[in-house]
Amino acid sequence: MQQDESRLVTIPNLLTLIRILLVPVFAIAFYAYPEQRYYSLGIFTLASLTDGVDGYLARRLNQISSFGKLIDPLADKLMIVCMLYCLMHEGLLAPKGIEELSKWVFLLILAKEVFMVVGGTFMLTKGVVVHSNFFGKAATALFCLAIILIFPSRITEPWHGAVWLQNVGRYLTLAATIASFAALFTYIKGSLVQLKEINNRSEK
Repeated sequence: MQQDESRLVTIPNLLTLIRILLVPVFAIAFYAYPEQRYYSLGIFTLASLTDGVDGYLARRLNQISSFGKLIDPLADKLMIVCMLYCLMHEGLLAPKGIEELSKWVFLLILAKEVFMVVGGTFMLTKGVVVHSNFFGKAATALFCLAIILIFPSRITEPWHGAVWLQNVGRYLTLAATIASFAALFTYIKGSLVQLKEINNRSEK
């Protein structure tokens, strides 16, 4: 599909920027209303909906741009990292008995996402677009499912009332972390292959 590079201000890009603005709103709601965390869960749900809508509109309206490719995954990463930090702060990212792993899960994901943003931006300047793959999609799906199962409605009590389901979600965060790093290695490998092909073409 041909990219529309003529405008930065498009509906998909505006929705992405709104998603970025919702990140601090989510964090404020999470800590300001610990007894009514449905508010922060609602904000996260709204942000997730804009993620799907902006991608659909970008394709539908032929408004896919390099700026959108750069800012859209950044918005996703900011929200996920913010969400994981809040859950880590409550000790909810690791199974019961090994709650201290919550901090390491968060730090590993934070380091990975920072590397992806910096590396993805660098590769984009070289003409290489880092596309999502199976492991990346699996990691995102696992994180979303884990967050749904873990998310508290009141202090650390799960919104669904089933503590065992919340613990299942904690194990899923470990699986999502493994899938996330598997995705990282495949991204690196694929990007290096693309970069080599671009360099070979430029030398001809």
